[in-house]
Amino acid sequence: MLEKILPGVHRLFHYKSTYFTGDLTSGIIVTILFIPQCIAYAAIAGVPPLLGLYAATFPLLIYSLFASSKYLSVGPVSIVSLMVFTGVSALTPQETSDYISLVLLLGLLIGIIQLLFSMIHIEPLFNIISPAVISGFTSAVAIIIGLNQLEAIMGVELAPYTNLYYFFLEIIKNVSGINSYTLAIGVGSILAILIMNRIFSLSIAPFLIVVVSTFMVFLFQLHQNGVSIIGNIPEGMPSFTFPTLSLSYLKSLLPLALAVAFISFLESYAIAKSLADREENSLNVKQELRGLGLANVTSSFIGAIPVAGAFSRTAVNYKSGAKTNLSSMITVFLILITLLFFTDLLFYLPKSSLAAIVIVAVASLVNLKPIFELGSKPLYGILFTCTFLASLFIGVLSGLLIGIFLSILIVTIRNRIIVYV
Repeated sequence: MLEKILPGVHRLFHYKSTYFTGDLTSGIIVTILFIPQCIAYAAIAGVPPLLGLYAATFPLLIYSLFASSKYLSVGPVSIVSLMVFTGVSALTPQETSDYISLVLLLGLLIGIIQLLFSMIHIEPLFNIISPAVISGFTSAVAIIIGLNQLEAIMGVELAPYTNLYYFFLEIIKNVSGINSYTLAIGVGSILAILIMNRIFSLSIAPFLIVVVSTFMVFLFQLHQNGVSIIGNIPEGMPSFTFPTLSLSYLKSLLPLALAVAFISFLESYAIAKSLADREENSLNVKQELRGLGLANVTSSFIGAIPVAGAFSRTAVNYKSGAKTNLSSMITVFLILITLLFFTDLLFYLPKSSLAAIVIVAVASLVNLKPIFELGSKPLYGILFTCTFLASLFIGVLSGLLIGIFLSILIVTIRNRIIVYV
């Protein structure tokens, strides 16, 4: 019974001492990667860094207790953060007091939807969506996230991304205002991360970039030359809060919540399933939905951004030697320690370094091969291209809905042809 309700607790009851070294090592390494990612993805979502760091604490702990995956690292992720920003900023400006309230309300809705999914037979719905749609959507979102980081890399103010054409015009218009110090830090960070990723087998590059760039800004006082820094991050533990409920905003947020709940689970389940298959372990869809849903509800209640499973952190967790969900619990403990005592160390962290970390992280999600394989795989290529271009030129949510509609339409036509034949 315990294994079905709390798989993570059941796993800890059967813990072997030989697992501890691997779990401790991976817990420390993931923390090193996690902290700069939390701050960077909070920026993508348009909220203060603290809301990203909070999302790496109790939501991850809750997921590790209720879900069946031993390795999945749940917390802020780039795609979800961008979808949150795109959807919420369309309802209220980022600078208003309502913005964060709507982000928290959205997280609550996402969690409730995922919990509802866990109570019904949802697997056929996920199976009907072509992988081409997910790949096209993910590739487009990765490009949009990378483009949104150019503001921090260039050290200029750019208008929010609406579509690819207008954003390139915006970049060209602001080229003359580039801050040379900021650009040097950003480009240098990208090159350094790429070089270190080829040298080191584990992803320690983001941590080293954070340390070195923060020290350089402090040493030469580069923030006085226009280099934008993170600034003060309040110390302390997350506290309980309850999102402000508004019927009009609930109606407006519901379509976005459905899309984020769907995409965040697909992203989480894909990486968790691949590692479970590699280890010949079973992965329960309902338990994964329940764990992720509870994590998002928890995130909303502690004043943090919505969460999902991350490809990069999960891969690092696995490669670093994690054996059980204790590795995630160690990560939670270390991040809480950071929140209590060490946030001052991040004061001089340049935003251009964080942008560099994000750009390198999302670059691996871009896969344009299906566009060039239209001749050999026409159906896959058409679905990919339509979703990809719609997401780039119309909108993230619109692109996803167009791709899903085309995928369902093709499946329906196929089934009817089979019936008549």
